[in-house]
Order: sequence, then structure tokens, then C-alpha cells
Amino acid sequence: MINTAPKFKKIVLIIKEDNNSDKYFNSTYKIEHSDCGMVITGDYVIITEDFNGDVIDEEHSVKGKIYELKNIDSYKLYKN
Repeated sequence: MINTAPKFKKIVLIIKEDNNSDKYFNSTYKIEHSDCGMVITGDYVIITEDFNGDVIDEEHSVKGKIYELKNIDSYKLYKN
């Protein structure tokens, strides 16, 4: 994880989907991240998820996702 990023039990993002066929309804979908950190920087949100290896041979790893702020409708943070 990004060392300075606040850590959360879960982050839920509501992502806007462009729907040009219906001007009255905006389409959205939900993305959930668990055991993660989040940083908002410039026009982007960076979320890093921690993956601890369950087996002795597996290494600890981190997966990062980058979202543009203009595509995010809202988010909800669940603290540890």
C-alpha cells in the first residue's frame, strides 16, 4: 500500500456510466475494494488493495487501481 494513504476496511465506489440513449436516467455501477488505502491526487483516485499470501510460499502483494474523478459519482469509506 501507499505508506501515507489512509487505510480502510472497505471502500465502495459508485461509478458513472455515460448513457447517451436516455437523458433522464444516469447509469451507475458499484465497485468494492477490501483492506485498502485511498489517495485523491489531482484528477485521480488511487486505491491500493493489500493481498497477504495465505500459503507460506505466496508473497505479500499490493494491487493498485486508478480512477478518474470525473467518472466517480460518490464513494463510501468503512474504517477499520
